[in-house]
Amino acid sequence: MAIKIMLDAGHYGNKYNKGAVEGYYESNMTWELQGYLKKELESYGFEVGTTRADKAKDLEVSARGQKAKGYDLLLSLHSNAASTATPDYVALFHLVNDNTTKVDDVSKAIAKKLAPIIAETMNTKQGYQVLTRPVDYDRDRDGQINDNYYGVLHGADLVNTAAIILEHSFHSNPTVCKWLMNSANLKKLAVAEAEVIAEVYGYKKKADADVLYCVQVGAYGVKANADAMLKKLKAAGFDGFIATKPKN
Repeated sequence: MAIKIMLDAGHYGNKYNKGAVEGYYESNMTWELQGYLKKELESYGFEVGTTRADKAKDLEVSARGQKAKGYDLLLSLHSNAASTATPDYVALFHLVNDNTTKVDDVSKAIAKKLAPIIAETMNTKQGYQVLTRPVDYDRDRDGQINDNYYGVLHGADLVNTAAIILEHSFHSNPTVCKWLMNSANLKKLAVAEAEVIAEVYGYKKKADADVLYCVQVGAYGVKANADAMLKKLKAAGFDGFIATKPKN
């Protein structure tokens, strides 16, 4: 049975969470990245779902987390924001134990593997952090330490699914913003993130695992010509054989 990954493109619509560079919106970036990541994960043989089929559809955060019921992992895709342009680091928020489940251990382990790879891919100036809640959050505010600050994580925990929020640095930083507006860079992120997930679950690219690559030098209507080419190949140190197929 295939491992099932649920992807959650953070926010909705075309103009949600404007960045420091004109034209950047977090909702657009996450939707585009989700498409690339889905394709990459499926190339390894993962079964991949999305919390929303329609970019314009809004969905309450806890409900998005609960969409991952029956899945092995939820990845919620985002870019962060700050009051200044200085911050430039990847922040991954992993699940903690709200109830009696153990999926928080899986979430933390995967987050620790993902974070440095994303930071390396994005070349962030301040590296990465692996967290359970915002760094300025007052743990004493609600008297709880082992709770999930973010609703999407809480929702995933309710359905016993490992979950991580991926903040791809800060769109309040113009340099980061420009980087995230480049589709080629988003494709690089998708490749890097999928490779980590595949490594965690022991998956290999389907093409590498299930496909044989056959090389054909040519096709000839006269057998003597085919014999001559085969003779050249063998003289050069290659093996080969002649097969036939109908012309039409």
